[in-house]
Amino acid sequence: MREKMIKSANGSCVDPQPKKPNVIGKLLIFLIKKTSNYFWGIADILSNKFDKFAEIYEKSIESEYKMEYEAFGISQDKKVLHIGCGAYPMTDITLAKLSGIDVTGIDKNPKAVKLAEEFIHKYKLDNKIKIEHGDGANYPTNKFDVIIISSCSHPKVKILHHIFKHAKKHSIIIVRELDIAKDAILECIDSHKDIILEKRIHHPAPIFLPTGWDAFLLIKR
Repeated sequence: MREKMIKSANGSCVDPQPKKPNVIGKLLIFLIKKTSNYFWGIADILSNKFDKFAEIYEKSIESEYKMEYEAFGISQDKKVLHIGCGAYPMTDITLAKLSGIDVTGIDKNPKAVKLAEEFIHKYKLDNKIKIEHGDGANYPTNKFDVIIISSCSHPKVKILHHIFKHAKKHSIIIVRELDIAKDAILECIDSHKDIILEKRIHHPAPIFLPTGWDAFLLIKR
């Protein structure tokens, strides 16, 4: 690894050295990620359809997203791409609320894109948030200053290789991943010598999920 230790946003040190899981470990990671993605997909749809559920959803997660943006210093003049926005694009909504940043959210699920577009139009956020059907593994990235990769986006490593290769220099890349699956992300980061790991935030697991997630702040040199 290029770095022995990395300072997290709260000042503590974390060891970024990736560890290869055995067969049982890989199966466990696969099952937990599948369960987590299924949960967040259902949560997105319910939040899109029911305001009360959206309120509960936002209260449980929105503060975690705000913490990321404040710690990572995303300014208003940045153009942001969010990969894996889902049917209820809370990342995009939170950014628009916080600072009026223009955000493009993409998802490769046409149904999620349709629901997200309807929601954005319903709440008159069209001037700040654009939703598109797109695949993070081949979507053009060179016009964006900040790229956020959702923990639910997949195939994650293929997406990261594309982003790391085609993002413009000095862009900010934020990668979210379940903490149980972070080693594959660290290994991918380490294979790109122009990608620098600057900060990491660990988010604890919500009471309804078995694992928390990490947000990695990367800079492309």
